[in-house]
Amino acid sequence: MASFLRDDPKIALSHTGDPSSFAYQTARERWPKILTQAIDEITSTVSQNADLGEADVNSAREIQTKLSTLKEDMAANAMLQPLPDDGGPDIKDYNNELEALQQPTWLSVGWLYSECYMYRLIHTFFTTSTPFWQSFDLFVTSKRFSLVGSKKGTIELVKRFRGMLKAIESQEAVDEATQKAIFEEMVQISLWGNATDLALLTSLSVDELQSRQGKAVRESSKANVLVDNTEQVWDLLSKLKKEEISGEIHYVLDNSGFELLTDLVFASYLVESGYATKVVLHGKRMPWFVSDVNPRDLTDLIEGFAHGTTYSEIGAQDKLELQEAGKHWQQLMETGKMKFSTHPFWTTQHSYGRMAVVEPQLYEQLATADLVIFKGDLNYRKLTYDGMWPKTTSFQEAIGPLATKQLRGKGIRPLVLRTCKADVGVGLRPGVEEKLPSDWTRTGKYALVSFWDAKS
Repeated sequence: MASFLRDDPKIALSHTGDPSSFAYQTARERWPKILTQAIDEITSTVSQNADLGEADVNSAREIQTKLSTLKEDMAANAMLQPLPDDGGPDIKDYNNELEALQQPTWLSVGWLYSECYMYRLIHTFFTTSTPFWQSFDLFVTSKRFSLVGSKKGTIELVKRFRGMLKAIESQEAVDEATQKAIFEEMVQISLWGNATDLALLTSLSVDELQSRQGKAVRESSKANVLVDNTEQVWDLLSKLKKEEISGEIHYVLDNSGFELLTDLVFASYLVESGYATKVVLHGKRMPWFVSDVNPRDLTDLIEGFAHGTTYSEIGAQDKLELQEAGKHWQQLMETGKMKFSTHPFWTTQHSYGRMAVVEPQLYEQLATADLVIFKGDLNYRKLTYDGMWPKTTSFQEAIGPLATKQLRGKGIRPLVLRTCKADVGVGLRPGVEEKLPSDWTRTGKYALVSFWDAKS
């Protein structure tokens, strides 16, 4: 048995062979659609690049054939085969775990492993091709549309963010109650970042945050947050700031587009407000799970804002607001107050409880941070092993070895901001789940803000 498997909890996993699971539906409906869209995206790319050479055109056909074969294998419930070696540092672990799973098939396998395996397999189709396709992002069109299609929400959020920065600069928000209100609002914006309707959020102006109406709006936005540890995180960060010992915060991103915008707003707020000396953003080194953030996505967003090229039809004042926001993030990157990192671990199949074993240096890096924010559903699934835990299981138990408190104050403090779109979910108080719709973990209407402190 591979060493990284030994400490996995003995818990049933979300499984593509379980008819009652969301994994069952995903493997039979969503994955084939993604593959079909991928084939179409390559056709569109070839037609839009008339100067492609013969080798690139032939390679496109070869990649499409591999995608079609993968789709057929899924439908036929074929066995998963060892990943071809494209030189990546992760291939060995994928194949070692595949061997340990003893010949799983597409429609009867753990969801987390097989979904990561699928995207990694697709990536090998490109890494073993011509240079044009090696650098190709199969999902870039859909990711760009996500931001372009969120123009109204984008402009509104940037205006609010710029107003908040001015309030911080002018020391308008100096009392602790207002600072706490802004922090809560930032958490909510990032939490619900895949929803472009900001009607449930306040204006981020100090007057509005302090008003009775502003407090009511914040309480309303929390109604569907089933686990909310925001208070614990606020107590931690405000204490560190008062003691003038604030350090780095790490931020493991999820989706690009509008959600990435909300994450940049939250990350830069943490720096500008003095809750972090630096924020390290962690993204993916390859196209991943359709919409996950890679370096190009971050660059496109920040430079598109700064150069005024994100939207073609936009008012002069709105364009200026976006440009100023883009320049603000450029400056944070240039001064080192914000950094983007792509570690190979984030595109492995590994649950995060294995991190100390398979990537001890990354674990040490995160363990020295004041806080590690994990965004979104996939990060939550990896933190909790995608296990079918009873919903009242504590978050501490579900994250396994990651919850272990280390000597000399080392240990990871995970804060997860997650809207629920998969079966796993923990930390609920007894009696809460019985009052919820049966599909509450899958609709994206309910959320979890979960925190554990492995330092104290």
